[in-house]
Amino acid sequence: MSRPGEAVNQPKTTLTFAESVFAVAVSPKESVVASGLATGHVFLHRYARDDDDDDDDDDDDNTDDEDGDGEDTIDDSSLEIKEQLVWKTRRHKGSCRALAFDDLNGTTLYTAGSDKVIKLADAHSGKVIAKNSHALPHPPTCMTTTATHALVGVESGTVQVYDARDFTSPSSFTEILPDDVTSITQLAQYQNTYQFIATGETVVVRLDIRKGVLSTSESQEDEILCSTVAYPSYFEYSPHNLSSTTSKSSVQTRRAPVTAVMGMSTGVLTFWTKDNWEDQQNRAILSTESIDCIAEYPGDRVLASGADGIVRLVDVKSRKVVSSFPHGGHDGVVALAVDSKGRFVSAGGESVAIWTLQDSTEKREFSDSDSDSDSVLKSKSASKIGNPDSKDDDDIDSDDGDSSDNSDDSDKKRKKRKRRRRGKPKNRIIQQSKTSSVRPSFAGLD
Repeated sequence: MSRPGEAVNQPKTTLTFAESVFAVAVSPKESVVASGLATGHVFLHRYARDDDDDDDDDDDDNTDDEDGDGEDTIDDSSLEIKEQLVWKTRRHKGSCRALAFDDLNGTTLYTAGSDKVIKLADAHSGKVIAKNSHALPHPPTCMTTTATHALVGVESGTVQVYDARDFTSPSSFTEILPDDVTSITQLAQYQNTYQFIATGETVVVRLDIRKGVLSTSESQEDEILCSTVAYPSYFEYSPHNLSSTTSKSSVQTRRAPVTAVMGMSTGVLTFWTKDNWEDQQNRAILSTESIDCIAEYPGDRVLASGADGIVRLVDVKSRKVVSSFPHGGHDGVVALAVDSKGRFVSAGGESVAIWTLQDSTEKREFSDSDSDSDSVLKSKSASKIGNPDSKDDDDIDSDDGDSSDNSDDSDKKRKKRKRRRRGKPKNRIIQQSKTSSVRPSFAGLD
């Protein structure tokens, strides 16, 4: 039960599918979300009618309304929020493992599947523009894009790099990590599109795609499952507009202090500061279960979630939880994304939830009683999207419509990795847990 006078955090709308959701991505410009399913299907939904989206009415004619029962409308701060299916397609033979919009304006959408194929499509129509001419060495695990490149991590610890402009000239950094690549994050503080951190097993690798591996961290004795970078509010990223002569203040802005935040298999967040990629500097306990996904949120904050199904908004400076959001379900949360309006998306099980932060809820601190009550909350507005297993005559990517479905094998592999990640913690974590209470405080520090 919530406290008297306290707002309960609930999604503004929920998309429900017939199969598990493996990946989500939101456009950097528009209020649209792409969802990748275990069956290889990809759905694109428009979830809000913003002031900037003046062409929404024109999209109605191209919308595939599978249910035919119209859209659910929810009032949100005087803005009309609608959930609207724009297009859907069977994009991959196996599961869709990763999704990413282009970094500039969101006009193109990258998808990577367990069939080792990467496809680039027009985000508005869903038509495939290009795909990799050579299959990936192993199934993909994660993907990120910049204005110039698309990077894909695979199960063997290899990072594959593609030219984002024409999807050609791939280069490969082979087995730079000891196991699956769990995340790839751009380091914008260096004001270029070439430096990244990649995580896998228990180490962090700093990578320059022009020069190779720059550094490898010490073993963290705990598996790193996700990562993001939190930037201060005054930070400006403009790698293409740097002049040859810069003032001292502008130099400080370009190299502003940032914090990399990583989610661990033991439910801990680790914080990496001062441009130090050798070892973590701070820690905070969030959960007794794994932190599987993380996303940057404006205001030097991050969103983190995982196996317990609770999305937490964490202040990076204080390393404390300031708000919580119960996605629910038995499978936890597998993906998070934040749009340009400050709304965020959580995906887990067979649903994708869209949330809007309110000032009153941002000040809440998470407690054990909140965890118990939040776990049983259910979304008020959920619209059933059709069964993606059925063959669709109106599928956009018609050349993929006859592909066989090997998603069962992919599911088994992913669940096996999940069980391994949630196994017994490493020695260092065991020693630290002995000095803490049986049920750690979510708001406290480690």
